[in-house]
Amino acid sequence: MITIEAKGLYYKALNRQIREYLSRGEKDIVLKNILGQRYIGGGLNHDATIKIHGTPGQDLGAFMNGSRIDIFGNAQDGVGNTMNSGKIVVHGKAGEIPAHSMRGGKIFVKGDVEYRAGIHMKQYMDKIPLLIIGGTTKDYCGEYMAGGRVIILNLGNKSASPVGNSVGTGIHGGNIYVRGTVDAYQLGIGAVFGKLNKSDRTFLKEALAEYAKDMGMDLSVISPKDFIKITKKGHRPFGSLYTPGMNMKTETPFHFNLMPPCAYNCPTGIPTPVFFNLIKDGEIREAQLFMDEYTPFRMSVCGTACPAPCMEGCNRNMLDGPVEIQKLAQKYYPDFDPMVGKEKRAETVSIVGAGPSGLSTAWQLSRRGYSVNTYDATDDIGGKVKQAIPKERLSDETLDRDIARIKSLPIIFHTGEKIDREGFSKIYESSDIVVVSTGAQITKRIPYPGGERILSGLQFLIAINEGNPVDLSGKEIVIIGSGNVGIDIACESWRLGASKVTAIDIQKPLAFGRELDLATELGTEILWPKMIDRLDESRVYFTDRTDMRADVVFFSIGEAPDTSFLPDSVFIDERGYIVTAEKSFRSSDPKIYGCGDIIKPGLITDAVGSGRVAAMEIDATLKGQAFVYPIENPVSRRRIQTVYFGEEDSDIDHCMSCGTCIFCDKCVENCPQEAISRNGETFSIDTEKCQLCYSCVSICPRGAIHADVFIKGAGVEADN
Repeated sequence: MITIEAKGLYYKALNRQIREYLSRGEKDIVLKNILGQRYIGGGLNHDATIKIHGTPGQDLGAFMNGSRIDIFGNAQDGVGNTMNSGKIVVHGKAGEIPAHSMRGGKIFVKGDVEYRAGIHMKQYMDKIPLLIIGGTTKDYCGEYMAGGRVIILNLGNKSASPVGNSVGTGIHGGNIYVRGTVDAYQLGIGAVFGKLNKSDRTFLKEALAEYAKDMGMDLSVISPKDFIKITKKGHRPFGSLYTPGMNMKTETPFHFNLMPPCAYNCPTGIPTPVFFNLIKDGEIREAQLFMDEYTPFRMSVCGTACPAPCMEGCNRNMLDGPVEIQKLAQKYYPDFDPMVGKEKRAETVSIVGAGPSGLSTAWQLSRRGYSVNTYDATDDIGGKVKQAIPKERLSDETLDRDIARIKSLPIIFHTGEKIDREGFSKIYESSDIVVVSTGAQITKRIPYPGGERILSGLQFLIAINEGNPVDLSGKEIVIIGSGNVGIDIACESWRLGASKVTAIDIQKPLAFGRELDLATELGTEILWPKMIDRLDESRVYFTDRTDMRADVVFFSIGEAPDTSFLPDSVFIDERGYIVTAEKSFRSSDPKIYGCGDIIKPGLITDAVGSGRVAAMEIDATLKGQAFVYPIENPVSRRRIQTVYFGEEDSDIDHCMSCGTCIFCDKCVENCPQEAISRNGETFSIDTEKCQLCYSCVSICPRGAIHADVFIKGAGVEADN
């Protein structure tokens, strides 16, 4: 037997300890000094007993699936919420909604409970949940019951009724047994008094004997004939309350996959759960081919250099930390060249700029059968991915694996060719479409007094990668700008011998992820809001009348694109970026498209995603088809039922497939009316049987079945 001292222990830490002990094979756990810790026993499916001394918090035993919990004290709201099997014995009182949506198992309470006891209880085949209340209950007991049994013992033998008003409102399954007086006016709409039969009396006798044994009581004086039975009036008790103008069937739940938070946070839009589910099914090659549809930079960007907004948004953070998406991207990297479609297109697409956005566009169009030419001013392809990311963060070996796969495609690469207006005109005349993806290379500067000595942070990083690093031994460095590039500059400054590194910004730092953690660990100080007034040969002076030593100062406030080579037919905005229509990459010249940093600054993965969607639009245009910009329809975090998860063994099993149906059939198994069926990957809902209780919506672990609060066709939740 294991004893856990829970005084002052946070509920997540407590539940993690319980799960760890159970995973080691422990069968008996005692919790001492419990006070308000939530979700104890949530989702457990172990053959084990937990004894609680104190007062547990809400949703005790929620989604429990086989364990036993004894509470030597009172319990709060939601005892046994959506419980599937097992037993909960409360040697005291309980709060509101005990047995809410309970599907199986037993809950015994010694004392009184509050409102809505047994609300939405249901049963499935031989699983018949049971709630026994030793004392009394308040209004709406058994509201919307779809199955199961509730017994109110009224052991205090109070003269007043042991139940409140509206007993059994909307009941359409199951029975309520009350020992004491219940007047007709106390019944809710749809509930009626029933007649006790032989089956009822046998059940009550057995249930009372089990309850008495667990509570240590003698209930031999109580007879089944002392009880009043309350049951359903008919098939649809609320049917007559709806006006003829309301079409009930439009509210029937429907299955619809929504975008998981990892994909929503990923600028490339990679649906990671689909990738993982293919791997779980043993379809490794299919999973790798699937990822080729989204990015050619699976190893260098997704697996290495990206600050991983996908992991930051992962709903697994609510439980035990994000899925290791980057590690798994590396682990399942393909060992084969990309596939090229059999159809050979006659059109030629030329791409000026072979950085992440241009190569992403070339990758997508070449695989679709187009003739693709790329042009770049440098001697190799890769752009800022190759030039500006520190080698310590992205090695040549890692990047070259992606570059080799790109070069395996029938793309013609023209390197070392800086394109001017004349050169662009020739490319324009020989191509059906021209994509401009030259990025942003001109360091933005602010004309501070004395600011002539401020260096370009981007050029500083490029020089390092070209083998020409600056010696910063013993120098104090100031970086203007604290985005991810500024943090890269900070880390490289420390590596090159700096004695102090400070990043300043006029706003909250935009940097995040591992690079920010590393920079602060090295000693980088980030100050904000700080506005520069002027500089001299050795110091920076701020508008707040402070100053600091600055032997070397770098600008890292972004870069602007060079559009001098473009024809006048391409409109440029006041900031220097190519103007495109909303949700389109086409410029004012219908033959010229832009993507990446030349239309909007962003992360590397923003550029990769931009190139992918630009290629989709170009492909549709050349085929004479309508282009539909990808719709973002994120699943709400509140729809994810984390109690189903937490005991997975492998990294890839940690993915909860948020918003994505994996055909677990919980909606089918838990529909109280057996209205849902599945044939392969197709679900059907019998609208005649469906009672619109939305049990299926509530029970779905991943939020992939919905009511009409979603916009069908877009899937966007109304309260997102």
